[in-house]
Amino acid sequence: MLQLSRPVLITIAVTLALITALIVRSWVDAARERATPAPTVVTETAKGQPKMVLVAAQTLPAGRFLKAEDMTWQAWPDANVMPEYILQGGQKHDDFVGSVVRNGIAAGEPITAGRLVKRGDRGFLAAVLRPGYRAMTVPLSNNAGLSGLVVPGDHVDVILTTQVSGGNDKEGGHRVSETVLDDIRVLAIDQKLDDQSKEAIMAHTATLEVTPKQAEILTLVNEMGKLAMALRSVGGASDDSQEPQLTRTWDSEATDLYQKPATPEAKVSTAKVGVTRGTSESVVDFNKAGK
Repeated sequence: MLQLSRPVLITIAVTLALITALIVRSWVDAARERATPAPTVVTETAKGQPKMVLVAAQTLPAGRFLKAEDMTWQAWPDANVMPEYILQGGQKHDDFVGSVVRNGIAAGEPITAGRLVKRGDRGFLAAVLRPGYRAMTVPLSNNAGLSGLVVPGDHVDVILTTQVSGGNDKEGGHRVSETVLDDIRVLAIDQKLDDQSKEAIMAHTATLEVTPKQAEILTLVNEMGKLAMALRSVGGASDDSQEPQLTRTWDSEATDLYQKPATPEAKVSTAKVGVTRGTSESVVDFNKAGK
C-alpha cells in the first residue's frame, strides 16, 4: 500500500477543503439569487422619452413669413412643457410654413399658436404690417409682375409712367417715367399672401407696405398714369439715414424719336435777315440770293 508522507496528506486535505468551500459558496449564492426577486430593469419607454417641442431655429422678428428652415424640433423636459407648446406627433412641421409671426420669437424659444397668424386667419394682413405702416393695393401695368418673380416679402421700387403736356408742344407733350417710391416691401401679389407658393403669378395688383405719407403718394400717382415695379436685390435695402435718390427719365433720353428734326421752313428762316433803312423795312433772303 502506497504510503504518503504527512506534508502531502496535509496539502491534499487543504486542497479538497478549498474546493468544497468554493462549491458550497456557489450553491449558496445560487440559492440566494433564486430566493431574491430579480431587480426591475428600468428601460426608457415611450412614456419616459423627452417630448419634442417646436422651437425657433433663429430669431424671428414680428411680421416674418415662416419658412421650413425657421423652425426645428427640440427635446424639452416634461416638467416644463406648457399646454400651448406645439408637440411633435400632434401637428406637422409644414402646417406652420407660410404663417406670419405676430410677436417676435427668440432663437430656441418655443413657437406657440398664439404668436402666429396662419394663412387665411382673420387679421393675417394686419399681423404682417410693421408698427406705423399701412397696407395699400395698387393696380400694375401689363407685365409689371416680372413674370412671377416678385413674391410677398420682396422689396421693390415703384415706377410711374405718365404723359406731361404744356409749353408750345402741339403734339400732346412728352412721356416721362419716374421712381416715386423706393425699397417698398411687397405684402401680397394679386391678393395672395403666401410667399411659399411655387406658382408663378403675372401680377395685376400688388399690396405694398407703406408709410402714411407714401400711401398718399401712391393714391396720387395712381391717378396720374401707369405703375410698375422694379425688383430689388436681397442686399439692396436703402439706408434709412439717407434721403433716397429718386430718378426721372424723359422720353427724349430713352429714344431720339421725340427729338424734332429741323423743318425746311426753319432752315430758310435762319437764312433771312431783316433790314431797316429809315422808315423802310425789308427782308433779305440769302437762300434766294445765293441761287
